[in-house]
Amino acid sequence: MTTLAAVRRGALTLAVGGIIGGNTFDVILVAASDIAYRDGSIYHASSGRPDFIIVLTIMMTAVLLLGLLRREKYGFANIGFESLLILLIYGGGTALLLTG
Repeated sequence: MTTLAAVRRGALTLAVGGIIGGNTFDVILVAASDIAYRDGSIYHASSGRPDFIIVLTIMMTAVLLLGLLRREKYGFANIGFESLLILLIYGGGTALLLTG
């Protein structure tokens, strides 16, 4: 979202920095997780079927894209429909992951 806003304002350096910074943060987080995991490599411990998380990610991305198309000034608890849907999808997905 920050990258899109930066491009709209003509701040291309900020947009590129946001992309590179976000990706660098993800790599550092994975490296730190791998170091902290004591039973070997974290890649070997992860399941081979991340289908559920991929579907959740696609759903949340689609909701955010719909939010870009239709902006709301007022909504439930003063947030737009996309924020409410993201919270519900994230909460539901987390609950399903924790319950197995």
